[in-house]
Amino acid sequence: MLNARNLDDQTYEQIVDNAEGRLPWVCPEWTNHNASDPGITLLELMAWYKELQQYHLNKLTDAMRRKLLKLAGVTPEGPRPARCGLRPEPDRRGRPALARLYTSEGIPFELEEPLPDVRPVLESARVISGDRSVDVTPVIRDRRVTFTPFLTDAGRGVLRLGFSETGGDTLSLWFSVAAPEGTKRNPFGAHSPDPRVILWRCEGAESTEVTRDDTHALSVSGQVRLRYTGDWPAGEDGLHWLTLELTDPGCEEEVRLEAVYEDMVIATQRETWAGTHFFRVEPGPETNIRIDNAQARTGIPALFLRVNGRWEESEDWIPTRREDGIAIGFDASGVDRSDTEPNVMVVSLDVDRASELLFDAKGLPGETFFLGLEGRTVIPEGFTLLCNTLLEDGTVSPELWHRVDDFYDSGPGDRVFTYDRARETVTFGDGEHGALLMEGHGAVLAAGMTVSYCAGGAIPEDAGLWFDDDGRPVEHTDAFGGSDGESLDEAQARLIRLLDTTRKCVSVQDYERLAKSTPGLRIRKVKALPGYDPEDPTGVSRFPVVTVVAVPEGREAKPAPDGRFLEAMRRELDSVRPIGVRVHVMAPEYADIDVSVSLRGAGDGAEESIREGLRAYFDKVGIGGTVSADDVAAIAQAAPGTLQVRSVRLRTPSAGCVQTSDGNIRLSRAGSACLRRLEVKRQDVRGGQE
Repeated sequence: MLNARNLDDQTYEQIVDNAEGRLPWVCPEWTNHNASDPGITLLELMAWYKELQQYHLNKLTDAMRRKLLKLAGVTPEGPRPARCGLRPEPDRRGRPALARLYTSEGIPFELEEPLPDVRPVLESARVISGDRSVDVTPVIRDRRVTFTPFLTDAGRGVLRLGFSETGGDTLSLWFSVAAPEGTKRNPFGAHSPDPRVILWRCEGAESTEVTRDDTHALSVSGQVRLRYTGDWPAGEDGLHWLTLELTDPGCEEEVRLEAVYEDMVIATQRETWAGTHFFRVEPGPETNIRIDNAQARTGIPALFLRVNGRWEESEDWIPTRREDGIAIGFDASGVDRSDTEPNVMVVSLDVDRASELLFDAKGLPGETFFLGLEGRTVIPEGFTLLCNTLLEDGTVSPELWHRVDDFYDSGPGDRVFTYDRARETVTFGDGEHGALLMEGHGAVLAAGMTVSYCAGGAIPEDAGLWFDDDGRPVEHTDAFGGSDGESLDEAQARLIRLLDTTRKCVSVQDYERLAKSTPGLRIRKVKALPGYDPEDPTGVSRFPVVTVVAVPEGREAKPAPDGRFLEAMRRELDSVRPIGVRVHVMAPEYADIDVSVSLRGAGDGAEESIREGLRAYFDKVGIGGTVSADDVAAIAQAAPGTLQVRSVRLRTPSAGCVQTSDGNIRLSRAGSACLRRLEVKRQDVRGGQE
C-alpha cells in the first residue's frame, strides 16, 4: 500500500521559528531578530506564503481527482434523460419526431420518433398450439392479467396478432413482459444471444425483417420494430395477421405477457434547443433539402455551405414550413463536390431560445460563457458549438467545436471546449491547451444542444402529458432511466468496487463469479472445477484446464442449459481467462435422490413443507456437494406439527455418487441433487401408524 504524505506539516509559527533559528549561521551580522526589523517582516511574509503553498499542495482538487480516475480507466458517467412510453389514441393525427409534450408542472418531453397518421390497430390475438386455438384478445385488452403466448407442443408455439390497419411498411409494437420468478436475469450485453428463437412473419408479405428488438425475444419489456416487403394482404376476416412462432423455447423461463401495445412510442424528457443537420448535395442552382422534425418546423434555421474547404453562411435560401418539418430551397452552384463529406449544414435554433444561444467573444485565453439553463443539464452527446475560427491561411470561418472532459490532451490548434454542469458554463482553451476563440460579435453559436432535467424527469404514470401544439392529452407509462450523472465520489467508489472485483480469472471464485454474471443469462448455480476435463476419459487433463458446471434458472425440475447458454458463458469466460488455460462449460449431472422420513405427530401440510424445503436445500448444496441426512432431518423437524423425526433414509441410483457410512450422499464432481421420490411415514402421538 502507498502511504499518503502530509505536505501541510508545518504551522506558520513553526516556519518562522525554524527560519529565525538559522539566522545566526546564515547571517551572523544580523543580530536584531525583533518584529520591528524589516528583515523579520519579510521573513514572516515568506512564512505566510509557504504555509499557503503547503495547504494547496496538500489539497486533492476535483480536477486532480478526475485526472487520477481517468488514469485508472474510470470516467464519471454522464447524465441521462428519463424516458416513457406513450399510448396515443388511434384516431388522432400523426406527429413528427421531436414533437413536444408537457406535464402539468411544465416538464417537457419530446417524441424520439414520428407518430404516423395511420397507425396499426390490434383487433384480435390468438394463441395456437397444434389443433388448439385460444382467443386471448380480452386478456390483452384487459392488461391486468398475464398470459402465456406460446402453448408449447414439442418446443413450438404460435401467437397470431390481427390488425385492422397496418400503418405503412413498418410495424412498431411494445410488449410488456412479466418478470419471471426466481433468479433475476443479468443485464443484456451488446452481443448477448437471445434466450429463445422466435420467427416473426407478416402473413402474405414477401419477407419480414426485425429491425429492432429491445425485448431480446420477449425476455424483457420493450419495443419490437418490423419491416415487411411487398404487400401485406388481409385475410378472409379482413385482418392483417402477424405470426410469432416459437421455434426454440430455450432452457430458461416460459414467456408471460402482460400486454401488447400496437401504438406505443417513446418520449424522452428533454428539449432540443439547437440541432445540426448535414447533407451532401450535387452542385446546382436549384437544390432542395428537407428536415423532418418538429424542432426544425418551428425553429430558426441558418444555412451553411461548404465552399473551398470552409463553411460559409448563405443568406439566399427560401424556407417552406411543412406539417412534419421544413423544406429549404437554395442555390448550391458553388458548393464543393464530395462523395463522402457533407457540403450543406443547417443549424436550427429553438425559437424561444435563439437569443440565448449566441455569444460575443473577446478572444481571451480561457474564455467562459454562462449558459443559464435554469436547473437543466446539457446532455453531453451531440453538444457542439459553431465558432469563428482562425484557419491556417489566416482567414476566419465558422467551424464546429466539440466538447472534451478537460484540456489535458488538447493542443494549441484543437477546436474544443469543456462544459461544467454545476456552474452551467462552457470554457475554451488558452492557446496552448485548446485553441483560442476569435474576437467578434456573435462569434459563438450553439449548433447542437439538448437539455434535460434528467432524474427530475422521472414522472409517474398518472402525471399526465399534453401535446404542446394542440393541448391533446396522451396516456403514458412511468418515466424510467433518468440519471443526473455520476459524481466524483460515486466514480471513486465504483473504482474501488472494480479493484475489489477483478474482471480476470485468477482463483476458482473468480471463475464462478464471472460465469454467474454472464450478460443476458438467468443462472441458478455454477461450480468451477480446476483440472477437470470432461473430454478426457480419465477426467484429468495434462494441460491447464478449468471446467465450469452451470445450471440455468428454468421451469423444469432438472433445467439443462442449451447450446446458446453454454456458448454465451464459454465466450464470456474465454475473454477473461489467463493465457494458456482452456475453459469448458458443461451441463450438470443430475443425481436422483430418494428421501424417506418417519415422523411423529406431523400435520397435514408436512409433506409439502418438506418437499419445498428439500428443493431449497438441494440448491444450497450446490454442485458436487454432500446431501446430509442430518440436514434433511432438520428440514423435516421444521414441518408443521412435527414432534419428532424418528428416522431419515437417503438413497440414490445415480452413478458417480457415494453413500457414506453415516447415511449421507456425496455427489459427483459435476453432480446436482434432484428430488426424485419423497416418502413420509407419520405416526400419531400414541405410536400408531397413520
